[in-house]
Amino acid sequence: MSAIQLQSAAAPGAMPLRSGSQLSIVACVGKGGAGKSTVATNLAVMACLSGRRSAIIDADPQASSYAWKCVRANGDVPVVRCVVEALADAIEAARRAGIEILFVDMPPDWRHVPNVARLADLVLVTMRPTLFDLKVTRMLVPILNSANSSFAVILNAAPPLRELGEPPMVRQAREALADIGSRLWRRQITHRVTVPYATVRGATVVETEPEGLAAQEFGSLWNAVRNDLKLEGPIHEVA
Repeated sequence: MSAIQLQSAAAPGAMPLRSGSQLSIVACVGKGGAGKSTVATNLAVMACLSGRRSAIIDADPQASSYAWKCVRANGDVPVVRCVVEALADAIEAARRAGIEILFVDMPPDWRHVPNVARLADLVLVTMRPTLFDLKVTRMLVPILNSANSSFAVILNAAPPLRELGEPPMVRQAREALADIGSRLWRRQITHRVTVPYATVRGATVVETEPEGLAAQEFGSLWNAVRNDLKLEGPIHEVA
């Protein structure tokens, strides 16, 4: 953890409160390769552009969010690396630094989910509409329910919508998750080359193509997160 970026460090073993008036915590979990880092970085920038002090804790050994930060020209969204065992201390450091919304990019290991679910105000389960991702998501849902967690499942890198409705892969994924009801986000993040193109530049779609369809989808997701956390402030306009 960087003391430079998150100012003061917490005392060892300090446990942050789950909910607070000054800090909202959003954990991004799911299968490896599902797009957790993409969701975390895009939402963190959306939050920053809405006027909130946002930051990312990258607890995934792959360190994708941290790599994004290393090539980002703008230092507006701090990203710090942290082992899962030190999450509580890193969250407390962010709270003391005045961060208002914190995104935690988690490793794919499901064994870490109960701990972060107890710390987070909202858990985003990112999944592609594929069998392997669905299997992991189905395993995470009862874990999050047992933790009494507020969570939502996000369909990422999905095939484009068709004139007649959703493509079969998306429709089948939604049918398989019908039992979680409104916790399955009603929209999707579509697989578009503009998303990785922005990432390799250390940017996000709302910065590279603010009027594009990808920015509209991430804007819709940010609005949903903002509403779930009951955050005040401007709503991102979505076509």
